[in-house]
Amino acid sequence: MIALIHPDGHREKLRWTDQHPRSAFGLGALSRGRTGETLDGATFAELVARGGRLECSTDLERRRAAGALGWSALAVPADALRLVDAPAAVADHGA
Repeated sequence: MIALIHPDGHREKLRWTDQHPRSAFGLGALSRGRTGETLDGATFAELVARGGRLECSTDLERRRAAGALGWSALAVPADALRLVDAPAAVADHGA
């Protein structure tokens, strides 16, 4: 599971897909809830600057999220994308 942790501590479930129009070169996109909105690298960088981060339950999810956000191009701390052991309950907004 990939979760966006907002600066206020709110958790939001994200889904990785390579079947979205914003998936560049098959790197995928991070879809927010069921709304179809995506989390892009610039928005993620803004959230990180205010204390946000991503938590992933597997290394594959961590690598997919990094690719979808253009991780190498972002100026964010390495710990802003964390691998966690057990995912906590996450609200699925947009349902």
